[in-house]
Amino acid sequence: MAFKDQLFTLFDDRFKDELFLTDLFLNFYGKLEVFDNELEKYVSVGLDVVFEAAENAAALRIEDRFLRFDVVFDETEPFIQVTCGKTTDEEPDIVDNIYADKAAYPDSLYWQLGEEKAFDAYLKSAFGRFL
Repeated sequence: MAFKDQLFTLFDDRFKDELFLTDLFLNFYGKLEVFDNELEKYVSVGLDVVFEAAENAAALRIEDRFLRFDVVFDETEPFIQVTCGKTTDEEPDIVDNIYADKAAYPDSLYWQLGEEKAFDAYLKSAFGRFL
């Protein structure tokens, strides 16, 4: 068992950033899914809502507006990209890029506000025009 523990310790260190981003993505995926479930009563009376998810992406569309999370396994450094916009636009708006290294990328809303407040800011960026 000692070798297995050493091997997993090495892998944990080697893939530290990727594991952090994967866990964070799953948190955002879960929050988006819960939000989608909370919209169900409005769907039943005619609101157009679609939640889509894949291994490294999750998106929620309400009518012609959307919020999307993508894990980007860039060759230099992986990150989570948060985008939103209108479904008819060609280029989405980049709301946030979340890198695992807080010290190197402190401008991220995630690192400035924390997970809960950042998620709320992402929702506001995507769906604030409904208010």
